[in-house]
Amino acid sequence: MIAKPNGKEKASPTRKAQPYRNDVISEQTRPKDLEQFRLLAEFLPIGITIMDKDENIIYVNPKFSAWFGFTLGDIPTARAWLEKAYPDDRARKEALALWARDRDKAKVGEFRRGMLDVTCKDGSKKAVSYRFVVTPMGERFTLYENITEGARIQEVLRGSETRLREIIEHSSDLMYSHTTNHVLTYMSPQTRDYLDCEPEEALVRWTEFMTDNPVNQEGFLHTQKAINTGERQPPYELELVGKKGRRIWVEVRESPVVRNGKTTAIVGALSDVTARKKSEEALRASEEKYRTILENIEEGYFEVDLAGRFTFFNNSLCKIMGYPKDEMFGFHYKQYTVPETAEKMYQVFNDVFRTGKPANLTDYEVVRKDGTAITVSLSTSLVLDSHGQPTGFRGLVRDVSDRKLAEEALRENEQRYRQLFDHAPTGIYEVDFSKGKFVSVNDVMCGYTGYSREELLSLGPTDILTEESLKLFLERMRKMFSGEKVPETVEYKIRTKDHRERWVLLKSQFLYDNGLPKGAAVVVHDITERKLSEEALRQSEEKYRLLVDNANDAIFIAQEGSIKFPNPKTMETLGYGADELAKIPYMDLVHPDDREIISRQGLKNGASGGSTYSLRILNRAGHQLWAQISSVPIEWEGRPATLNFVRDITVQRVAEERLRQTVSRLRKITGATIQAIAQTVEVRDPYTAGHQRRVSDLARAIASQMGLSTDQIDGIRLAGVIHDIGKISVPAEILSKPGLLTSLEFALIKTHSQVGYDILKDIEFPWDIATVVLQHHERMDGSGYPQGLSGETILLESRILAVADVVEAMASHRPYRPSLGIEKALEEITVKRGQVYDARVVDACLQLFAEKKFEFV
Repeated sequence: MIAKPNGKEKASPTRKAQPYRNDVISEQTRPKDLEQFRLLAEFLPIGITIMDKDENIIYVNPKFSAWFGFTLGDIPTARAWLEKAYPDDRARKEALALWARDRDKAKVGEFRRGMLDVTCKDGSKKAVSYRFVVTPMGERFTLYENITEGARIQEVLRGSETRLREIIEHSSDLMYSHTTNHVLTYMSPQTRDYLDCEPEEALVRWTEFMTDNPVNQEGFLHTQKAINTGERQPPYELELVGKKGRRIWVEVRESPVVRNGKTTAIVGALSDVTARKKSEEALRASEEKYRTILENIEEGYFEVDLAGRFTFFNNSLCKIMGYPKDEMFGFHYKQYTVPETAEKMYQVFNDVFRTGKPANLTDYEVVRKDGTAITVSLSTSLVLDSHGQPTGFRGLVRDVSDRKLAEEALRENEQRYRQLFDHAPTGIYEVDFSKGKFVSVNDVMCGYTGYSREELLSLGPTDILTEESLKLFLERMRKMFSGEKVPETVEYKIRTKDHRERWVLLKSQFLYDNGLPKGAAVVVHDITERKLSEEALRQSEEKYRLLVDNANDAIFIAQEGSIKFPNPKTMETLGYGADELAKIPYMDLVHPDDREIISRQGLKNGASGGSTYSLRILNRAGHQLWAQISSVPIEWEGRPATLNFVRDITVQRVAEERLRQTVSRLRKITGATIQAIAQTVEVRDPYTAGHQRRVSDLARAIASQMGLSTDQIDGIRLAGVIHDIGKISVPAEILSKPGLLTSLEFALIKTHSQVGYDILKDIEFPWDIATVVLQHHERMDGSGYPQGLSGETILLESRILAVADVVEAMASHRPYRPSLGIEKALEEITVKRGQVYDARVVDACLQLFAEKKFEFV
């Protein structure tokens, strides 16, 4: 209630009125002011209550009663008001506790605020906000505002916010907002999964989460464009890095927030597309891998439609066909084949279409763009669509023209081999181990044994060996079949048809099938005379000679990256002495591009098992050789090492596998035959044993120094090995005579050039070896023999052989004189340079000894 002008209060119907005063109304207030206050309280659109210091309500205005339905009589005290407003015990206790707290904390003249959800007299609910102030007299003025509608709206908003929050929190995307300066102002909880940190930690500049990937700069420009234009940009991708260093790919969708035509912020969402990016990258890598394979295979790959027109092909097919790529699209098979081949191809494609099974077409002819014909083989299969219906064909094309040429070369080589086999001046035979029989024999072999060809072909090695040699032979075979390596050269004693015993030297080239020896090609030398005259020397040197000196393969021990025990073939192949090889790292002898092969095989540090592989090696002259290496791990001087058998397969590498094996066999037999021819002379002339080999070595070195081709050098080397073959016709007594020869004896010896020519002229060598042998004693001034040729009419090969022959002969011991020494020999060719001996050849020889320190081995 409001105080009267005289300061008296109008009494309440139930209790005595209590006086009050505050900063606005007091007992001294004028009646006019009281009336104005009353009118104001009665007509204000807010509820008003006044409570004395004892918590009795002494006034309620009409708006309060209208809102809540309670009059002053219904709620005489604060407790009564709260009991009416909160019929629920629990709610009432909470409201009373809040009332007590506000009462205790309220200060005079201080407005305090609060909100109430009250139950009206009619049972309805209303939300109100209140403000109250305590006067100096302890009275409490309270103003109420009905905020029920606003509360409802707030409740709706809270529900909407809750739903939005739930959507954001349960989304797989990360929601964010940032300023136009790219400073993040909001990050949703998904920040923990995306960036490995709490949302609050992520409120930094965007750039702190970006990697240095160039694609991020493009994304940054997209965002800047959205800020500048106020227009939404298409989605883009970024690579981000989290707090723990983990990188992810995200797809970014952003919208600018525009107010008054100006962008004030950017809101957006991130989707983790890392898995998709990895899948795309894997797919690209897979496609690139198969594309690389397709473009690098030697075979031509193609796809054609059902009509036989090219729809796709690789570069190799273009190379095979000789057409540029743009010309081949839509090409029909009839456009590059002859009618006969076109008909064959039609039948093959028709069979594949009809049966669905792949098919092959071998050795058919196609015509290249330049008009040349080549032989190819084709394999093809059907292409089906997603419904299993045929749409075309795919396949591979191989150019087999070289193979056809190789087969022709093989036939020619076989014919050449047969001529060499039949006309060789030494015994040759082939044996089949499984049958234990000779497969082929030549006439010389028949002469050694006394049997006819037909008789020998019905026998085997065991039928002609003596009892002692038979035991050695069987033991040798046992070792071979158990996988042990045996020497290629061996000596046996045979029994001829008339029961005489003869010593023979066998040099075998073994043939293998699935790792097991199935036979051998053998060159046979009759060494009976030498065995009888040199028995003691042979016994002391046999093991070393057979195992090392006569080995056709280079053999060495590799340990700790260097060569420890090279055989002569190794030193010959590499051009280094044993002491030099010990100082050269093993890897320096291997072609740089093939050193990885050594690492894989474990040769440098030792290997756990035997292995065979091929690589390129470099000799002292810098020449590149292909070698096949068989490596076996051993223990050498208490430390791991490898025993290596190295074979020069340079020529073999250029042919097909089958041709390479055949040519290798023919080459080895040819070499062995040449060696056999050379040994034929040395068997009869033991005092000059090794002369031909040393002359061959020097002649080959001179030819190399002169820069001749490899083919010429090989011809000179082989001619040198057998240049004295004609001495087979000279009696051994003359060859080994310790004194001076008579004119007749010397004339007989001079015939050896012509005899050598007669022996060799009918043998088809790749070089004119017979003529080289015939002319090796001719001289530039015409003083030589047998034809008295001079100058350029003498073959260059014969001129080289002449110088090498003179130097070796003068430097070596002879029965009729001691060695004159290498100085005398070099003086001889120097004095007669340009007169008797070819000047260029002499210069090359002198350089060898002066600059390259050539020595006879």
